[in-house]
Amino acid sequence: MNDIDEKEFHKVCRMLQKQHINFWVCHGTLLGIVREGRLLPWDHDIDFAVWDSETTKDEIINIFTDNGYEEEKVFGDMDCLHFYGENKKIDISFYKVEGELSSIKWAIPPHSFIAKTYLYCVGVIWSGSGRKIKLFENIFIRAIQIILNKLSLLIKLILPDSVKNMLYSYGIKLLNYTGYSYPTDLMKFHVIQYNNTQIQVPIDSEQCLELTYGSDWKTPKESYVWYEEANNLIDL
Repeated sequence: MNDIDEKEFHKVCRMLQKQHINFWVCHGTLLGIVREGRLLPWDHDIDFAVWDSETTKDEIINIFTDNGYEEEKVFGDMDCLHFYGENKKIDISFYKVEGELSSIKWAIPPHSFIAKTYLYCVGVIWSGSGRKIKLFENIFIRAIQIILNKLSLLIKLILPDSVKNMLYSYGIKLLNYTGYSYPTDLMKFHVIQYNNTQIQVPIDSEQCLELTYGSDWKTPKESYVWYEEANNLIDL
């Protein structure tokens, strides 16, 4: 068990509870707690979710920044926020209820190396920092990333806003979107105790996990590509 990740998890829970945010534990973090009674050491983030109708992104941003967290800018129109934790990222997903389904939208990284490079550079121009733009996959070695950062920041200084907007608009067109969906009837929660912290999880967590990770969700897999392997993806 990683003490840094555990402390981060409990810290975020206290932050959200203090502000009376209705949140629950989801995705890979829920999988680790239900299956193994811990946070998965190979998971790259800590996952929480809220209802889009109850909580705004500005509320969450204010809570995290007031507690010293830096937001990780995400290129594209997605139903989530990311923050830099001490060891892992903190992800907050905003679920929307649409009749019988509750869902969330994320961007799918393009397969082309050229497209990924373009999106990275545009992301740096857009955010003003290579650290603040989310890399969908770690395809760049550090040296290349530093070069791209410097070139992109130089371009940011010399390009007029109209050209920057055009580059951004084209980059958005390179993205496709999908996400998770669950029957709204499944999105009912109860409180459990996890290492002296009370957290909300789905009442039928096992069914939720099976919908996402498959019937063999109890078998650990250190490698998991969500947009290729999840069983409850939506078409957007």
